[in-house]
Amino acid sequence: MAGALGFAAWAAAPPAGTVIGNQASASYVDPNGTPQLATSNIVQTTVQQVGSFTLNGGNTNSLTSAIVQNTKTGAAGSTLYAPHVLTNTGNGTDVFDITVIPDAGAPFARVEIFADANGDGLPDGAALCTSPSPATGAACTVDNRSVAGNNGTFQFVVAYQIPANATTPLTPYSFGTVSAQVDASSPVFASYPSTQSSNRDNINLTNLAAFNVSKSISAPAVAAADGGAWNFVSNGGERSSSASCGTTFATITAGPACQYTTYTIRYDNTGGASGRFAMQDVLPSGFTYVAGSAVWSNAGGAPLNETGVVTGGLEYRVAGNTISVVDQNLPVNTTRTISMVVLVNNTAAIGTGTTTNTVEYSPVDAAGATTLSLGTLGSLSNPSAFTVLPSYGFAVGSSSSTALTARDTVAGTPNAGPNDVTTIASAAPGTAISFTKQVFNTGNAADAIDLSVASSTFPAGTVFTFFAADGVTPLVNSGGSSNVDTGPVAAGGSTTIVVRANLPASATVGSGGFTANVLGTSAGAPATQAPGDATQIALTTVIGSLVDLTNSALGTGSGSVANGDLGPGPSPQPTLVNTTQPGVGTVFPLFIRNNDTIANDFNITASQTASFPGSLPAGWTFKLVAAGGTCAAPALTGPVSVPAGNQVEVAACVTPPAIAPAAQTTVYFQAQSATVASNGLIASDRLTDAVIVTLPQTYVTSLTPNNSGQIAPGGSVTFAHTLTNLGTLSCNGGYSLSATVPAAELAAGWTAPALYLDVNENGVIDAADTLVTGPITSDLVAGDSQAILVRVFAPGNAVAGASATYTVVATFTDTNCGAPTATDVANVITGQIRVVKQQALDALCDGTPDTALAANPVTARPGQCLFYDVVATNEGAAPVTNVTVSDSVPPYTALNPAQPAVQCVSTGLTGTVVTYVASGTSVGCGSAANTLAPGGTVSLNFVVRIDN
Repeated sequence: MAGALGFAAWAAAPPAGTVIGNQASASYVDPNGTPQLATSNIVQTTVQQVGSFTLNGGNTNSLTSAIVQNTKTGAAGSTLYAPHVLTNTGNGTDVFDITVIPDAGAPFARVEIFADANGDGLPDGAALCTSPSPATGAACTVDNRSVAGNNGTFQFVVAYQIPANATTPLTPYSFGTVSAQVDASSPVFASYPSTQSSNRDNINLTNLAAFNVSKSISAPAVAAADGGAWNFVSNGGERSSSASCGTTFATITAGPACQYTTYTIRYDNTGGASGRFAMQDVLPSGFTYVAGSAVWSNAGGAPLNETGVVTGGLEYRVAGNTISVVDQNLPVNTTRTISMVVLVNNTAAIGTGTTTNTVEYSPVDAAGATTLSLGTLGSLSNPSAFTVLPSYGFAVGSSSSTALTARDTVAGTPNAGPNDVTTIASAAPGTAISFTKQVFNTGNAADAIDLSVASSTFPAGTVFTFFAADGVTPLVNSGGSSNVDTGPVAAGGSTTIVVRANLPASATVGSGGFTANVLGTSAGAPATQAPGDATQIALTTVIGSLVDLTNSALGTGSGSVANGDLGPGPSPQPTLVNTTQPGVGTVFPLFIRNNDTIANDFNITASQTASFPGSLPAGWTFKLVAAGGTCAAPALTGPVSVPAGNQVEVAACVTPPAIAPAAQTTVYFQAQSATVASNGLIASDRLTDAVIVTLPQTYVTSLTPNNSGQIAPGGSVTFAHTLTNLGTLSCNGGYSLSATVPAAELAAGWTAPALYLDVNENGVIDAADTLVTGPITSDLVAGDSQAILVRVFAPGNAVAGASATYTVVATFTDTNCGAPTATDVANVITGQIRVVKQQALDALCDGTPDTALAANPVTARPGQCLFYDVVATNEGAAPVTNVTVSDSVPPYTALNPAQPAVQCVSTGLTGTVVTYVASGTSVGCGSAANTLAPGGTVSLNFVVRIDN
């Protein structure tokens, strides 16, 4: 296992059919001292669909031992609804069959399945199926129900109608077995770990007593245990602050140190006969039962005997926090209550986690039950919660502060000194400056601190924004107020924030002495409990702008107004808007003017937001090329050098992913100095542009890629292309392939190219391939592709630096499909690098390929791995220097923790030994000072795992 790169958690699985493509490159310096870049062939992997699902969050495939999901009780003639949820956890849409099989032993009058569109447990719309004969156990089945992948759901309810003449009081009276099964037509049926899951609904029938229970925080209609009013009835509040609060009714008192509340348990008999009612209430850890506080509705104003002595037909027993009750005779249509006081402990968790309570009870007659032997209860009441509210406290200060030194002496007024005041010496008009601050939570519960600028003497038009500790993730409002906040900060914890001041372009150079007070307030506490705490930011002086990034040599308007780019940016509107299609790059000209008195190097980066460092949206790519270049041009590496007082032009190629939707996407560019400017600070400027992606026509074909290869005098080079139908309609009638070279190159001895169909798609010409001698008669159906090889020979007397450009064209008989083209540039050098990339499936993700390496396409499932092998070979007659092989981690994948034992190796190389490097989504093998002899190689191996 190699490499020291941290590995992130895997993302969601890519949708089925996603094509993961990748191409490597090698940079080097040829014998003439010219930097060169050679590209490899493209390797592709198609993501397979895999199936998995759950029924009600689990997967039990036994019909005879199905888990009981629902237990419902009803009288004869009633209809009961049992809710269920099927979740497709696979990575593609699939079809399922939903079946309920009613028990024929005690027949139902009717069994149906309904959709439950809003998830409320009740039917929506007409029945999807009805059992033709529930009395005989005939199934009710919903066939071919399509459910979207990646956690798409189908919610449904099963309706059971008990016959009106049902009399046998059985528990259960009957049941239904509910199952979900992958339909046999599923395209990935065999991939499912289990193709069926079943649950059971138990339906109970009674003609005797039928009890219902509800629990609430409320005062009953009768008097409290002392004959007076119930003084403690609250659904929420702070927990007790004292550990010595009274736990008997005679010792409880109102006050901020001790918190109490009153619970009322309501129970009734809606059945057909009187019966014995039994229940038990186990108070959660956040409560303590207050002895002597319980009152029964049949004996208001008098405390209940808590030792189990039967009084007036009620047996009541308390043991710690467990309350057991037996009402020896509850008549039909009778409602009674039991109420009690509880203490909210000083250890109760904030919220409702330790203060939510349910009552367990027997829904039918509990014959013979006593408080010491309640028997089987089996039913639960509704949950009833007391919400424990937190107490708050916090402080905001400089990065060097503590919770104590950051806290304002006078609330809302920053303390003097560096613990509460953060100062930056200088900044240019139109630039952004960042101040790091620390926020401390001194309360007893998590809290979010609202942030705002309470007062400011900064230049008019300065915009203040708040970011997380990384300085690029904007803080948002998470608590419902009008201000942004820190997000939850744990009790006793702290968090770092960044306050960014964006100075206006109109700020006067030479002005200074600016301050702003940043005010923090608790998102949850009243101002009287946690008054505001302030900290200060300060700017000493405003200096001139030292770098300007524009789309043209002269610039446009003002970088802070409308779509201008002249002066500090970024502008609110894009200066340049380019239109392209998914997967097709577009070029933006960039002009970097260094207004400083010293030369500097500038790093050019791109982001989807105005914050840097940033990134483009997922799947988008960006590279710098030389001025006037296209996206096919080699990428510029390293920073751009700009002399003092001069301007340098480059170009940026931005490419949306092949699956990009039709939309406008803002792209921000930044030029940032690699070293400090003359003022001792890093100089930077930002530019706003945009890309409009338009969807392709129905007929879309492509011939890719454009290639650039090196060739020795008298040698040959083979270029690989893929002709693809990207449209939705087939290109019928076949097509013709041609490759041409200008007459001047032919006259100089360059050969007319030979074209081959790469039948086995391995990127090299071999016996399996077909020489193209005429039209291709087969259709190119939608989504299909054809691998093509083009071989050319250089003249034997060619000199280094000579080149020939070949144009490859596919002309379709159906003119709607167009005539896509690609270009191959063969460059004659005496030292020549050829880059070949191969791949293989590594299903176990152990860093070892499962099959022989090849350039052929493969298929793989989410969670499986791909082994990549990139070999750069010096096929020339002279040594080359500074060889580095580079590759990238393709979209929908991440570097696998288990990597090959050898990731970077060379043969025939002298000088600095090549080493493996990995940074973000880039990998490489090379060194800054090496020499690769003719026939020598540099090899890069790495393994990526497909997201799942």
